[in-house]
Amino acid sequence: MKNYENETKSGMIYGLSAFLLWGLFPIYFKQLYELNFAEIVSHRIIWSVVFLYILLKFGKKLLQTKALFLNKKTAILLFVSGILIALNWSIYIYAVNINKIVDASLGYFINPLLTMLLGVIVLKEKISNAGKIAILIVFIAISIQIYDVGGLPFISIILPLSFAVYSLVRKQIKIPSLEGLFVETTMVAPIALIALSFIGASGDGHFGFSWFGIFITLCGPLTVIPLLLFNSATLRLNLSTIGYMQYISPTMQLLIAIFFYNEQINNAKIISFILIWIALAIVSVSSVYANKKAKI
Repeated sequence: MKNYENETKSGMIYGLSAFLLWGLFPIYFKQLYELNFAEIVSHRIIWSVVFLYILLKFGKKLLQTKALFLNKKTAILLFVSGILIALNWSIYIYAVNINKIVDASLGYFINPLLTMLLGVIVLKEKISNAGKIAILIVFIAISIQIYDVGGLPFISIILPLSFAVYSLVRKQIKIPSLEGLFVETTMVAPIALIALSFIGASGDGHFGFSWFGIFITLCGPLTVIPLLLFNSATLRLNLSTIGYMQYISPTMQLLIAIFFYNEQINNAKIISFILIWIALAIVSVSSVYANKKAKI
């Protein structure tokens, strides 16, 4: 019993650390304001590959990882997932760069429910009545945003959609996340290198052997470390607990956007956030009730 309590306590620490780091991401990426989003994403990919290689080397997992490259089907799926995660990173960093952290936060609140919807449509997963109501409420929230901006709220929709499809692709591949992340980032690394070559040739590159250059390289560890903490948490906590914790990051980002960077939030966005919080509350309460009922 004591060992279980220790594992749960460790899981909570790992999970909170991961979500707190993700929540603070806007502050880090804001410091790279001199770089455009393409340069930041390219560096994020390259330095993630380097950091992951070091971890796999010390963990003696490079041999198993090499086999993933040689499996044609797995390699193709990981290339697709690599493109999707690079797209997700690009949209997020673009949002931070143009002071749209509130829109990004809204997107991350939508993400779990959008993932649920994709599971129903593509994987034919069953969904509870509470889930159906929650998804309907999210669509109402999105409709309000469409009406408010006079078109599709690009960041708030494409950001969660890209990650939901990414999750769907990765679900098809039964491999550890560390090895998978290394392969998918390695496969899109040539694109990142080409982008950095063009940026450097145009004289707009910002990387160099300086303190700022070292600060840029930190985007690799900062990408990987929260993921490792998250994976450690999922091994020690039940998924419902992880589900509740995942809203820490977008809540932090929303507060940082409003109180730290003075981003404006109009009535339409406030209504959208309230509706999404209601939808999340419905799903959460339903999940707790279902778990209690199952234990009886």
